[in-house]
Amino acid sequence: MDGTTIDMPIVEVGVSPDGQMEIPEPFEEAGWYRFGPAPGAAAGTAVIAAHVDTTSDSAPFSQLKSLTPGTVVTVQREGAGPVTFRVTGVELMAKDAFDGASLFQRDGPPQLKLVTCGGRWLDEQQDYGDNVIVTAVPA
Repeated sequence: MDGTTIDMPIVEVGVSPDGQMEIPEPFEEAGWYRFGPAPGAAAGTAVIAAHVDTTSDSAPFSQLKSLTPGTVVTVQREGAGPVTFRVTGVELMAKDAFDGASLFQRDGPPQLKLVTCGGRWLDEQQDYGDNVIVTAVPA
């Protein structure tokens, strides 16, 4: 992983009033979507998301875009042993074409999806145009 380390606490999150997955406000925390599978579940996709930056600094998930296939991701779990995943791909998905159904899978093979913002900064929306989505499978 080129010496890259992303080490941050994960908190449970749900759905915001606008229907989107909540993202923890502190940029040093990541959110696990508690209405979906947990990391290490036998089936489905566990989704963890965090901010890419603040107005003045990069957040830990800013490194997602540079992860390469084969990178090992370890998720520590409360009351259970850690689970290890291996990155299979990194993609940019346009926010205006975001396909939540492809991300929030309750069945199918176990996967981990790490999500943050990326792409071009759009001044008029005060947001990035894309999401960076890292897909990982059990190692």
